[in-house]
Amino acid sequence: MIRETLKFLGERVRVFEEELRHDEVVRFIRENKLERTPVILNVEGKRVAKNFICTRELLCEYLGVRREELCRYLANLDYRSVEISNDFPLREVDVNLKELPILKYYPKDGGRYITAGVVIAKDVEAEVKPDSFNASIHRMMLLGKDKLVARLVEPRHTYLLWRSAVEKGEDLPIAIVIGVHPLFLFASATRLPFGKEFEYASALMNGLKVYRVEDFLIPPAEIVLLGRITDKLEDEGPFVDITGTYDKVRKQPVIEIDRMFLAEDFIYYSITPASYEHTVLMGIPYEPVIYKAVSNVCKVRNVVMTTGSRCYFHAIVQIEKITEGDGKNAIIATLSANPSLKGVIVVDEDIDIYSYEDVEYAIATRFQADKDFVVIKGARGSSLDPSAEETTTKWGIDATKYLSRKNDFERVA
Repeated sequence: MIRETLKFLGERVRVFEEELRHDEVVRFIRENKLERTPVILNVEGKRVAKNFICTRELLCEYLGVRREELCRYLANLDYRSVEISNDFPLREVDVNLKELPILKYYPKDGGRYITAGVVIAKDVEAEVKPDSFNASIHRMMLLGKDKLVARLVEPRHTYLLWRSAVEKGEDLPIAIVIGVHPLFLFASATRLPFGKEFEYASALMNGLKVYRVEDFLIPPAEIVLLGRITDKLEDEGPFVDITGTYDKVRKQPVIEIDRMFLAEDFIYYSITPASYEHTVLMGIPYEPVIYKAVSNVCKVRNVVMTTGSRCYFHAIVQIEKITEGDGKNAIIATLSANPSLKGVIVVDEDIDIYSYEDVEYAIATRFQADKDFVVIKGARGSSLDPSAEETTTKWGIDATKYLSRKNDFERVA
């Protein structure tokens, strides 16, 4: 549960008693400069937590690793087994989603949105065991007291499970869990082989207990909703996505909620769209994916998704250059590892990849556009990029030293 982290964070969690409406929260956060501060707010008499994993440094604290070690640590992390319990601790209440402090974030949003709900789903015919379940975060717009409409991205796992159920003439049973531990949120945002989210979360958390509820396995959470993704479609959106621009309205599947469980004095959890927390959860999980891909073609030191690109569109890859061409191969491997990526800068091991000033120094002194600039036209990119059309143009900058003239690049201490 999210409350397990309150003791860990201690006085860094700021608690505000002033009562806010559901559509006042983003203004309050920004006016008080709280974007990088864990908070608990009073929203219409209910407790709402935000920003519990809003910086790279906070993620590193949960994991007990240094910032410079994070990517390598995640890339080398093994899965860990999960404990299953039948002693589900939450109490069942009548289904009424309007009793939850679901927020409307921006004026043109299509409605109030659940943004930190982890959807737990499996093939309807699969056994009840940890590796049968997929866990992923989906935005879900409130339609009524027992209905939501969810954005399912093709061809990701939840979408494929839903399509398979619809083709059989069935609904897809799901659980929605809200208020999980921040590291379970991180695991749910990470692109993993099907059914590995629970075991990955267990590795991140140094152990995970899940509860069996009907045919589901449920992680510790403040709120649990049991329901079905149906074949009915409704308009979803507009909604502000990671770029801070409005995503378009689409016909998306309706979720019907059948049962609702709450912790005593529950804490609702919310992720503000386009916030620092949003970028941490969407971007940092790609860093170990890129790290492993680049390690197949050269000696990689570190990877970071850049904050200016919302931790989503651009990456900086640090390598130990051994042969000419390593920088170009790193570019190709990076762009292949993350289809949403638009650009990558490859630098040497003496460049501080957390300092854009140092990265720009590498571009200024080690890069020639006619030789070291890679352009790939007509590639599949991200639907979140407002400049893209059906395809996008991807680029790479090889800002590594020429090995034949290494002495020309020697920097004074």
